[in-house]
Amino acid sequence: MPGKRNKGLKYTRIPYSEIGGIVRTFEKIFNDFLSIKGFPAWVERHISFFTLIDIIVRVDKRRAYYQCFHGMEINECKEAALYAYWILKLRPFSIIDKKFINNQEACTINESFVIHFIGFVLESTGRIKRTNNIKESYRKFLEYSFRFRNFSIDSFLVLVESISTETLEKEYPDLSGKMNLNNI
Repeated sequence: MPGKRNKGLKYTRIPYSEIGGIVRTFEKIFNDFLSIKGFPAWVERHISFFTLIDIIVRVDKRRAYYQCFHGMEINECKEAALYAYWILKLRPFSIIDKKFINNQEACTINESFVIHFIGFVLESTGRIKRTNNIKESYRKFLEYSFRFRNFSIDSFLVLVESISTETLEKEYPDLSGKMNLNNI
């Protein structure tokens, strides 16, 4: 249990065996995600394992921070938000297949994967329920925001915790075609 490892002010690094398990979990979730997105099984992909390990350590350090300075364990939602935040920042996943070099889905693979990952965790923890009324506009709204907007780590935690079933069913404006250089 991570909390038992970091009770004091000195950080104790996450064991390599735990890192390996988390890496394998992300690799499986990413491969399942690619299948769901319709990428063929043969598509060439790359996972920067060095970057993924860096992300795992950063999330573990933040978990230790919460334990040390707030005396609390972080829940699955906050942990998923931390992983998502660092995936967006460090971009460990990519499609390297030349057939998909100009494919929009391949270019935004990290943003799309983060949306999938957050939804997967929120649904599996019961924070949201499966609904047939999920609007595509919300996914596009998040993807656009994740690609072009800046989030602090704390604001990102709040964003993920605020997602509800009702949020998924709301209609959002299409921002993808309205990029104005004066607003940047």
